[in-house]
This record gives sequence, C-alpha cells and structure tokens, in this order.
Amino acid sequence: MRAAFAVLFFAALSTAAASAAELVGPQELKSAWLDGRTIATVGPRGGKSSFSFAPDGTLTRTGGRAGSAGAGTWRLDDEGFCMTLGSAGRESCYVAIRGEDGALKIMRRSAAFTWTR
Repeated sequence: MRAAFAVLFFAALSTAAASAAELVGPQELKSAWLDGRTIATVGPRGGKSSFSFAPDGTLTRTGGRAGSAGAGTWRLDDEGFCMTLGSAGRESCYVAIRGEDGALKIMRRSAAFTWTR
C-alpha cells in the first residue's frame, strides 16, 4: 500500500514539474537528514516549524500549528520513515522526494512539507 502511495506521489511530482525529482531512500534520509541537526519545515498551508530527529529514535518539534511543540519518536521503514508525535500517539509514515533544487518534499497522504537546511 505504501509503495503504491509513494509511486503515486512520485508520478504526480514528475508530471507537475518535468524535473529530475527522485525518491530518497530510508538510509540516505537517516544519514543526511535524521541525524540530530535541526530541519526547518514549511507545511502545505505555509505553517513553519522545526524538527530535530536524534539518532536514538527520538524527535522534537518546535513551532507548527498555534506554536505547538512536542516530542515523539521516529523509525525507518521500507520507503522512508514513520513518526509518532504528541499526545495522540498515532504513527504517520512519510516518503521523501528530492527536487532539482535539492529540497525534500516529505509526502503524507495529500500534504507535502518542504525541508531545507
């Protein structure tokens, strides 16, 4: 199911912008992005937040909706990564697609977040 989801979003991005977008694998995500350094994010509606994914599988978020902050956990899966954040305790899984500009589009269902460093 997730593989089909990743393919669908990858195809949509490729069609929308005839660029050299590429799916970023979980090991590359871990070494280049999920390494404890801060990641600035912009959500689909322009909301800004920052994440830090520690090597031990914990994460922290600052900013976001209504200035919310939180702590949670993350793990790699076959196509990308999953995280659980806040009191809801619900895990969400994501895939990452790199655009020509080097920024990552983090895809979950119908929403995309842009990561920069």
